[in-house]
Amino acid sequence: MFFNFFIFKFTYNITKISIIGLNINMKWINLLNNCKIPYNIYKLNKNDSTIICNRYNNQNHLTIILHGSIYIIKIFENKKAIPIVILNKNSLFNTTDISNRFYYQLIALDKTYILTVKIDNASELSSELMTNIIESYKKTLNLYQIMHETMNQKHKKNRVIQMILFFLFEFGIVNQTQIQIPFKVSQKNLAKITGTNKKTVNQIINTITKKSNITYSKKKSIQINNIFNFTEK
Repeated sequence: MFFNFFIFKFTYNITKISIIGLNINMKWINLLNNCKIPYNIYKLNKNDSTIICNRYNNQNHLTIILHGSIYIIKIFENKKAIPIVILNKNSLFNTTDISNRFYYQLIALDKTYILTVKIDNASELSSELMTNIIESYKKTLNLYQIMHETMNQKHKKNRVIQMILFFLFEFGIVNQTQIQIPFKVSQKNLAKITGTNKKTVNQIINTITKKSNITYSKKKSIQINNIFNFTEK
């Protein structure tokens, strides 16, 4: 579903008081304020989505993840959908290649805050802000590489397993010998991210939970029960 609420439009004279209560990264906000560059902040609840397309003049916008995580799908005119990347805190998405032939859909995996900004002139940027952008690009390129390697897996089972492992090791919280993803991951989302379907994902999950220490509960929670014995049963 598209969101048209929880939108915070700020200009460079914003004060910290304006966003008290938001559990987000203040670093980007402070740097943009110091450079007097206007921006928007959007809140997405779990499974909320927004689109980036030519129609809404989203060309040359930076989308920065302040808090939470999203996955991005590229959707063409013929409805073909290609998973692009999963982004989390301090990673970014740059829209420089938008056309009328496709658009991007950004879907929240948990409660997420994103910041969008259009930078027309690099000379507007402070050296600290430029450094942050470069570091975020490096992180984002690594996330693109992970998605590329996952989608290059010929067998759907390997794609799903690799994506589950990515979630566990990128987002997982360690509790003694367990690693658990702190948010729910639905089979529908796993299917979209891996370019499969819900039925196939369900079959694969049933197989790997029987043969390994990975569990997927009815509450859509994923965890490894014993990280010191991560082998097939």
